Amino acid sequence: MTPASVSIVIPVYNRAHLVSRAIDSALAQTVTCEVVLVDHGSTDDISAVVKNYGSKIRYIRRDNDRGPIEAWRDGAESATGEYLHFTYDDDWLEPEFVEKCLGGFGNEVAFVYTRATLHDPSAGATRVLLRHPSGINPIKDIVQYLLLSPLTISPGCAMFRRNDVLKNLLREIPGAAGPYGKNSGVGEDLLLFLLTSLSYDKYAHVSKPLADFLAHPGSITVNAQRTGKGSILAESYGVAKAFYLSQPGADKPLQGFRKTLFRLLWAVRSFLS
Repeated sequence: MTPASVSIVIPVYNRAHLVSRAIDSALAQTVTCEVVLVDHGSTDDISAVVKNYGSKIRYIRRDNDRGPIEAWRDGAESATGEYLHFTYDDDWLEPEFVEKCLGGFGNEVAFVYTRATLHDPSAGATRVLLRHPSGINPIKDIVQYLLLSPLTISPGCAMFRRNDVLKNLLREIPGAAGPYGKNSGVGEDLLLFLLTSLSYDKYAHVSKPLADFLAHPGSITVNAQRTGKGSILAESYGVAKAFYLSQPGADKPLQGFRKTLFRLLWAVRSFLS
């Protein structure tokens, strides 16, 4: 089989009622992509959804639920593309997502991410996320942004090289515990960005909102906000940051005046993008 240049991996778990939108958006990309649906232990009618797509997608089924990160890794290990994107089963992509992300890659670029649109059906509203400085920028800038932010950028709006995903998507984070501990998807997502940054000088950001996120109670972030666990969620990301900071070559978070100046310049550059 000739490897596809891009693989879109869609982990799914008991969301047969939502995942068709994610699959349809992957198949509708302006660049042809391999679409890999990874199902670890779903008990709903996902087989009926899969049947509708036939050979258009690759379906990987495991009988036991081993958690989100094992599903991500299973998809990454099974994919054939040089570049890889994860679409969550409740999210979807605009048709140009892959094309625009590919246009941002170069030998020095670690990853590319786009702006995103958050859809909140309960409020009947949408808003654009990640209004960041656009174009190709020094990797140190995005590392500082991630270190100074309480949470992370979602991999759902980013593209990586598959080899980097296999290297930097950890199965667990040393010291992770509590409700967002081992194999929860909290922290491993942040470290995918931070650990990949260690091998590159640049990153790229596309200023168009080309990824779509759904806000609902089943979302980790939304659930944390609505149940008062926001601080616990942030603490879990702190454990991931500590692991990154223990790595050779890791950038330390800015302090004092330099931290204030960075935030000011980031805001100005973002406004102008």
